[in-house]
Formats: sequence, structure tokens, C-alpha cells
Amino acid sequence: MPPRRPANLADLSVPLPPPRPVELSSPLAAPSAEGGAPAPQANAAVAAPEAPAAVVAAPAPPSRPRDLAASLALVVPQIQNPALPVLQQAAPPQQAAPLQQAAPPQETRPPAPAVAAPLRIDAPLPPARPRSLAALTPAEQPATEKNPAPAVPTPQAPAAASAPAQQVAALSEPVLRPAPEGSFNQPDQPPARFNMGAPVYIRIFKKEGELELWLKHNGRYALYRSFPICKWSGRLGPKLREADYQSPEGFYSVSARQLHPHSNYHRAFNVGYPNAYDRQNGRTGGLVMVHGNCKSVGCFAMTDKGIEEIYGFVEAALAGGQREVPIHIFPFRMTEAAIARESSEGGFMSFLATEPSEGARWAGFWRNLKEGYEIFQQTGEPPTAYACGDHYSFDAAGASCKRIAGW
Repeated sequence: MPPRRPANLADLSVPLPPPRPVELSSPLAAPSAEGGAPAPQANAAVAAPEAPAAVVAAPAPPSRPRDLAASLALVVPQIQNPALPVLQQAAPPQQAAPLQQAAPPQETRPPAPAVAAPLRIDAPLPPARPRSLAALTPAEQPATEKNPAPAVPTPQAPAAASAPAQQVAALSEPVLRPAPEGSFNQPDQPPARFNMGAPVYIRIFKKEGELELWLKHNGRYALYRSFPICKWSGRLGPKLREADYQSPEGFYSVSARQLHPHSNYHRAFNVGYPNAYDRQNGRTGGLVMVHGNCKSVGCFAMTDKGIEEIYGFVEAALAGGQREVPIHIFPFRMTEAAIARESSEGGFMSFLATEPSEGARWAGFWRNLKEGYEIFQQTGEPPTAYACGDHYSFDAAGASCKRIAGW
């Protein structure tokens, strides 16, 4: 049983601990030689009134052990003194050394089972397969029974049967035929390159329904493209008066004043009807156009895509220095056989004629147009037409003739 704690700690006569030196390294006061009492210290604490006169020197505190077991060995003997617990409560606690954390137990794994080495059997290799079964000698061929059973077809049988057909030696090699003579003697002729702004020439054929766009390349006109005409009104023959729903025929010119970029029919340009020849012969009317929108009454209607391309070349040529663009309108391709056929009573669209001899009426006029048509076919240059009363002239005209010009 531990001793009973007194009611008042002041009534307990217990020697006070020695004062703590200023420096821990300084030694405690040693007993004197005469009486064995310790020498007074400079910084000694003043005793309390309740403390007894005699002061007993306490031994120095033990040094800090290196391990916990040594520390317990020093503390256990002091617990036997009943007055020591009271003193230990008043003294400041000392910081214990941190305990070392025990290392976690290592996981033990069972040893891996030993893998048995693969069993190797020295078996004989199969014989090599010959390239051809016919190459086997009679000694090497396997013996067969006297009455062999019929063989059942297997999926490999067709492959074995088709194997001889894959021999390259049995196939016939293709025969290379030589190129025709003179194929490589012709000089290379790259396609013509037409530039925007080159001189332009236009021909229209009413019966064939075509508009030819010619561009000048290397000093000579070359056909750029033929455009189909969506619609033209009337019949074969020239336009005579206004509102007769007839398309004109003859030689005309287009200047920059005749362009209509903001037409109600996409793009348009006026062909120049009536020209000097039409006026000399009393023909009336006007506003004959080549335009888009693919519909027309008395004009030459093209597709919007077609007129876009045609108009672009015409505008560029006039802006590039060409004064006028000649546009020649023919009833058909002007040959003598075509004139004879169309001038007869059974000609093209003759059922629309108001008189039985309507086609024959224009035979002389068509032969006059044929003269300008042949000049271009022979020279490659569109002729300069002059209005000379009742006919067109294509040479140096006199004072009575007037050149066909634009506005």
C-alpha cells in the first residue's frame, strides 16, 4: 500500500532540492572540508519560510540513458521511497526519448513451384515432298492394293488437280504489237492557249442552232468553242420589219456601247441591227440581242453559263484594244448544195412561209452572204463588209458603199 498523502504539503518536512546552476555545465557545490556543508552559491534560491534551516544537498541528476531499459532501471529503485512521488510531482517532467517504431513484419511468399523442363522426343522427320509426283521412281511409289476402294473426294482434291494448271510454262505470253508507222514522227502540238483580251470573232448559224466563238491566236483566228443556242424565233431569211418575230441575217459589228452587263436576261450585247445595209433596204426594228436566260422572241437566247463566257471574252477584247467585234449571222453553213436545198419549195421550215416561193426569194441574198463566208474559210480572217445598196461588198468599196460598223 502506498503512504497516505498529507493534508498540507507545507507540514511535511522534506529537504528542498538544490538550486539549478546558471550553466548546466557548472558542477554542483562540493562539501567544505570543515563541516561537510556545501558552499553557498551566488545564484542560490532563497528558502521559503516554511522550509527547515538545515538543507541537505541532493545528488546530481542522472545522465539520460541511451535506451529505455536503462532508464527503467534507474526509476524503479526510487519508487520505494515514499516521499519521492511527492517530489516528482513538483519537478518539471522530462521529455522522454522517442520510441523507435517497430518495422512492419515482412510478408513471406511461398517459393515458386519448379517448372519441369519440356520433354523432348527424338522423332524422325517426315520425308521431303517431291516437286512432282511423276518424278517418283517405281521403287519409291507406295504399294497399292490389288482392288483399291474408290477414293472419296476431299476438299484438298480440287487444289491438287488444279496445281498443274498453274505452271507458267503452259501459259502463252502476250504479244506486243508495234505502233503504226509515223506515230512518233508527228511534232508535238500542245492545245492553243487563249488569253482574255485576244481579238474575238463570232459566227451564228440559225439552222444548226450554234454560236461559234473564235479567238485570235498566233496571228490567226482559231475556234475556241461552239455554244448551243437555246432558242431563236422566226424562219430562215432576214429580218424585214419590227415585231415580225424574225431573227436577222447578215454582217454586223459590236462596240463597247452595245454591251449590257445589267440586262434582265443576265448578260447581253446588241448585235447592231439594223446595220447600214438594212437601212439602205428599208428594214426596221431593233434591240436584237445575244443574251442569257435561255428564252427569247426575235433574239438569240443562250444559257446563263454560256453567255457568261461569251460576254467575258467580248468585253475583254474591246477593253484590250479591239475596236469592234464582228458578228456574222448565217441561215446555215453556206454551201451551194445547202442554198439549193433551202431555196426550193421543200426547204427547211417552208411550211411557215407566207408564199409558196418564200425560200427561193432569198437565194440571191444567201449567195451574197456566201461570198463573205468563203473569204473567212480561205483566209482565216473575217472580211470587212460594206453596204452597197442591194448587196454586200468585201473589197475596197467606192463612194456609194458604207462600211458595216458598230455604234
